Amino acid sequence: MSRLVLFVLVLMAGSTAIADTYDSSQRTHTFAIESDALNETRQVIVRTPPKYNADEKRYPVVYVLDGEWNFEFVASYLDYMADNEVYPQMIVTGVTNVNRNRDYVPRADANFSDTGGADDFLAFVKNEWIKDVEGRYPASGDRIIVGHSFGGVFALHAFFKEPSLFAANIALGASAWIGDGVLYEEADALFEGQKNVDGFVYMAVGEGDGGPTVPSSKQLAEIFKDKAPASLEWTFSITPQTDHFKNVPSGLHDAFMAFFPAWDFHHDVQREAERNGAEGVNDWFDRKRLALGFRFQPAWFDMGVLAMQLARDGRGEAALALIDQLLAFYPQSAYVADFSRAVNETLGRYEIAEGEAERAIALTRAQDLHPNAIHLERLERALDRLQGLTDAP
Repeated sequence: MSRLVLFVLVLMAGSTAIADTYDSSQRTHTFAIESDALNETRQVIVRTPPKYNADEKRYPVVYVLDGEWNFEFVASYLDYMADNEVYPQMIVTGVTNVNRNRDYVPRADANFSDTGGADDFLAFVKNEWIKDVEGRYPASGDRIIVGHSFGGVFALHAFFKEPSLFAANIALGASAWIGDGVLYEEADALFEGQKNVDGFVYMAVGEGDGGPTVPSSKQLAEIFKDKAPASLEWTFSITPQTDHFKNVPSGLHDAFMAFFPAWDFHHDVQREAERNGAEGVNDWFDRKRLALGFRFQPAWFDMGVLAMQLARDGRGEAALALIDQLLAFYPQSAYVADFSRAVNETLGRYEIAEGEAERAIALTRAQDLHPNAIHLERLERALDRLQGLTDAP
């Protein structure tokens, strides 16, 4: 086993096995909205992210429909990903139901009582729910909405009627057949009326989703295929071996993985480093920031291992450029500080490496990472070694 692989295994021991979300109850709050749009009181749940800092940061907000069922699942999933810095830190909010048939379906359907009030609910979402949450919490204005079944219908209705309200509209198991195909009409009207619609729409149904859900969703996807402008990023998928409910966890994960793309980025950076050195690395990061905005979250572990590899392969300038980019994204990460220590030590920059080792130790202690995430003994051994090198005559 190579020393590089051994270092990686020791570094990661315990760091991502369990997300540190034990304090989620302390980060979860509820309040009521006296809704003028709906003429009733609505209950709202909000969870702030694990590393929440209201004084220094502004956060994207994820809006979860069917809050009594879906809020905890979505919030826990995003807690895990944010705690391990896979996705950005985000605020999550849900609203509990009063009459979901009424609120989520845009047109009355004779087979489902009370349907047809989605426009009123959209007014509540736009003018009351969003306004209240983003007035109470430091929101960035970047929003994601997640809905399942009739909630998925509403997530699509919100996109067709207010395409710029959310940065991403995620619809899982949407009943596209409801209301005599009202979603088809809304899609046609949007795409024929606006040629520069942008945004992100993710639609997924389970292979075994009952009734007309799969064929009607295929029909809606055909409208996207034929009429959606190139500026719109959209996906339709049929998830194998899932039904109406099993599709939710797989579809949610796939949607967020697509919205925060990071898969194989380190290989892109490696190719840029091999072609153009440090300049190639920095140019790649600049392009990705411009293209993705808040959606750009480089994978610190993959990138950190790559920086070590570049340093060992004689591409020191590229390795340092990559480490500098990671430090800018993760200034308070003990893991990234330790990657920086390793890269600088490999390159013979012992005084800088010593400083990074000290910073990694300080961050580990301040964030209470020892011994479950990082073992201080390993960091302290590295510091002792570096102090011996810098003290040598």
